[in-house]
Amino acid sequence: MKEIVILSGKGGVGKSSLAAAIGTILSEESRVMLADTDVDAPNLHLVLSAALESTEDITASEKALIDYDLCSRCMICVDICRFSAITGDAEPVIINYSCEGCGACAISCPVDAIEIQPVVNGRLNLFDCDGLQVVAGALNIGESSSGRLVDVVKKRARKEAEEYKADLLITDGPPGIGCPVIASMKAADYVLLVTEPTPSALHDLQRIIEVVGHFKTPLGIVINRADIHPETNVLIKQFASENGFDLLAEIPYDLCLPRALAEGKLAITTYPDAPSSLVIKELAFSVLELC
Repeated sequence: MKEIVILSGKGGVGKSSLAAAIGTILSEESRVMLADTDVDAPNLHLVLSAALESTEDITASEKALIDYDLCSRCMICVDICRFSAITGDAEPVIINYSCEGCGACAISCPVDAIEIQPVVNGRLNLFDCDGLQVVAGALNIGESSSGRLVDVVKKRARKEAEEYKADLLITDGPPGIGCPVIASMKAADYVLLVTEPTPSALHDLQRIIEVVGHFKTPLGIVINRADIHPETNVLIKQFASENGFDLLAEIPYDLCLPRALAEGKLAITTYPDAPSSLVIKELAFSVLELC
């Protein structure tokens, strides 16, 4: 089984739409599994109009808990917490949303009244879209440790893919360059980077390439909405050429894409002959060959 991770560096460039489209196209000829590791804002199932099959709580975070029967009200923990997660005048009170579970309060407590305990910080959801399976994570509001939650999603997605005997696992990664992105790339065979011809997208493309390069994972670049700003389009292609990166496709700006999304459908199935659909179909099989 091979795994393709689709990343962007910048949000809003069409990463999830492309992951859904490529997965749908390749599922016609191969056994494909999809994973959504953008746990802060999972939307791959929305793009696919997939139905929820099952959900379960995920414990991938730790927080402090005070035993008030043991607590001496010395308030040392209030002073020691660098995240201002413990407050109070008469007795210490933990603000759960601010607690990082670092353990400084537990170590400093003279009467051992504080413990660091695991807590539920997200969910793992399994979706189905006409036989195309999606494993997705969702971080609870205000919770942290999204990188650890991504790791849980990746492991479950690989387990489901192996049981399904999938030929290909397509992972829709989170935006940015932080811990969730790094966790999403674990064990990937190829990284597909989606960008758009805008200065901010080019800047973020360069940053995510540095991260991918650190792990020495092969990568290719796709320019979405490629014709909205010709000047930056030229700069992206120049950057790719000078650094030896493959430019796999230029998807034109196509109103069929947002029109299909507004209908809760994919453009490649609703408008198969649209200019963007034709390019995406060619891209899908190119990526399969690269893996």
